[in-house]
Amino acid sequence: MRVGIVIYMLVLTALWGCAGIGPTTVSRDRFDYTEAISDSWKRQMLLNMVKIRYGDAPVFLDVASVISQYQIAGQINLGATMNNHPWSSSETLGALGQYVDRPTITYAPISGDRFARSMMAPIPPAAILSLIQAGYPVDLVFRLLVQEINGIRNRFGGEARARSADPDFYPLIEKMRTIQTAGGVGMRVTKTSNGQVESLIIFRKRDAPTENLSADVRKLLGVDLNATNFNVPFRDG
Repeated sequence: MRVGIVIYMLVLTALWGCAGIGPTTVSRDRFDYTEAISDSWKRQMLLNMVKIRYGDAPVFLDVASVISQYQIAGQINLGATMNNHPWSSSETLGALGQYVDRPTITYAPISGDRFARSMMAPIPPAAILSLIQAGYPVDLVFRLLVQEINGIRNRFGGEARARSADPDFYPLIEKMRTIQTAGGVGMRVTKTSNGQVESLIIFRKRDAPTENLSADVRKLLGVDLNATNFNVPFRDG
């Protein structure tokens, strides 16, 4: 019986040594790291926009590489001592296991020409809508990142040339925030056949108060009152 147990343990050890852990980690690690990098990028962008608004120096740090290493090691010690006397046998069994996870993440600060281009280039609508789709308040995002919506201007400029927002701007983003909370607005970013990025704002059917707010937003923006999908073209300046 004891010999059978020993053979069984040896078979399990051999099978365990042949099984690989690498393939099972690909799906989990890829999506987890993608989500973590995406969330950190959005937080970094919002933080730096607030810094720029209040005259502080922004700092951008990119994730240059992600290397995830796993190691599993095991060891089993077996021993037996027997002689002719039926009561003078002894057996020993020992096991040792080790699991190591060594993620290595490399960060690279953005500086030089790349930093200047990232600071000077306007933020495309797709990036702004992605923040809203991720759950960030639309009023906060629009106040920080949008200069004008269909002719309705946000406040902009420093102390030397500050310009107040148009009277309709803050009521507009407040209504959109209420609609967002009710789940009545969505965003979609797609690529057209010619490779261009198309950004859409979608108003969903909800209860009567939300529908009334959606109608008010359409009126303020001067768009079709019956349409539900609105393309967001990009215009610099």
